[in-house]
Amino acid sequence: MTEFSWLIAPRTRAVWPRWRFAFAAAAIALGAACMDGYPKQDAPVSDPFGMTQAQRLAHMNTLGSEAHPERRWSYRLLPGCVLRIDVDGPGGPQAPLSIPLLGSVVQVAADRADGTFDVDVANGRAPAASVLEALDWGQAGWMQLLLRVVQKGCADA
Repeated sequence: MTEFSWLIAPRTRAVWPRWRFAFAAAAIALGAACMDGYPKQDAPVSDPFGMTQAQRLAHMNTLGSEAHPERRWSYRLLPGCVLRIDVDGPGGPQAPLSIPLLGSVVQVAADRADGTFDVDVANGRAPAASVLEALDWGQAGWMQLLLRVVQKGCADA
């Protein structure tokens, strides 16, 4: 110790607890602020492999009604594993589309022109038909999975 350390040491000891208290208060305030807005419980995750075909179609219809603010898709499964799609867009209802699912390929592609993610079903040589246009990639991926599991359910039946 130097000859003046007795003057500095008491002040340093008195300041350190105040800084520790201020740091702890700031950490608690930041921790509480970061928790604001988070859900209290997790949303249940649906397993499409454990659903019935009717439950899968219900999820598809929910996605079709929520995926795009200007368009609404609705789906029905016809005999022979044919998917009927009704689309209601800004110009009104469009002609219904029927697509055989067995042997079809389901793909998701980004449409840069309008900023959507398109779920397309292609069967043989016919051009791919758009089954959904979603603003969120997660919704498009979920629709792709549901369609593939519906296909598997038709093949197993």
